[in-house]
Amino acid sequence: MTPRGADLTGLSAAYALDALDAADVRAFEAHMDVSAEARTEAAEFADTAALLGLAVDPETPLATLKASIMAQLASTPQVEREPDARFSGRAESIAQARWFSRPVRALLAVAAAVALIVGGGIAVTTINATTSQQASADRLAAIYAASDMTSIKTTMEGGGEATLVYASSLATAALIVDGMHSLPPDKVYELWYINDDGARPAGMLNVGADGTTWCVLEGTMLHGDSVGVTVEPRGGSTTPSADPVLMIASA
Repeated sequence: MTPRGADLTGLSAAYALDALDAADVRAFEAHMDVSAEARTEAAEFADTAALLGLAVDPETPLATLKASIMAQLASTPQVEREPDARFSGRAESIAQARWFSRPVRALLAVAAAVALIVGGGIAVTTINATTSQQASADRLAAIYAASDMTSIKTTMEGGGEATLVYASSLATAALIVDGMHSLPPDKVYELWYINDDGARPAGMLNVGADGTTWCVLEGTMLHGDSVGVTVEPRGGSTTPSADPVLMIASA
C-alpha cells in the first residue's frame, strides 16, 4: 500500500494492470480526476499491455486444465460480493483519457507491438501526432483486439520478413515488414488486395532506410483476398505494372 501523501505519479502502470489494492486504486483515481497526464498514462499502459499480449501466439492449454479448475470450483465455498464501484470509475477515467487526450505517446503502444513482431527496435522512429497517423494506429490496435485476428509471417525474396495481420470481422488488414529494401526516389511500394477478379489498390508502403515499417491497408479486405506489394512509379498506379515482390495469401 502506498503511504498517505506519497507521490502517485508512478502508479500508472500498476493501475492499468490491476496491481493496486483498493486503497491505492481510490487514491490514484482521485489523482486522475485532477491530472490529465495521469489519465493518459494509465490509458496508454492499458493499450500497451493489451497489444503486447496479443502480439504473441496463444498457447493451447492442457486438455485436463478445465476439468481441474471446475473440480476446484465445485469444492471451494463461494462468497457473494457487493459490486465494486471502483471499476466503473476506472473504466470511465481510462475511456476519457483514451478518447479525449491522446498525445504522441499513445502511438508507442502500437510501435511496441510491432517491435515484438519484427524482433528488433520500435518500428516508428519519429512520430508526429497527426490525425492520419492516430487513425492508423487505432485501426491497427483494433485488428489486434479482434477475436478473429490472424497473423501470417513470410520471408521476403532477398531477405527480411513480412507479417500480414488481419481481421475478417473488420475487413481490414495491416502489413508489417522488417528488412525490406529501400527504393530510389522515382519508385514506390504499392499495396494491393488481389483475388480472382484482379487487383485493387490498397495504399502505399513507405519504407525507411532501416527497412522496417508498418501500414494499415486502405479499402476493404474481402474474403479470400491476398495482399501483394509491387514496385510502381512515384505516385502509384491504378493496376500493377509489374509482378509482386511480395505476396501473402490470407488463411
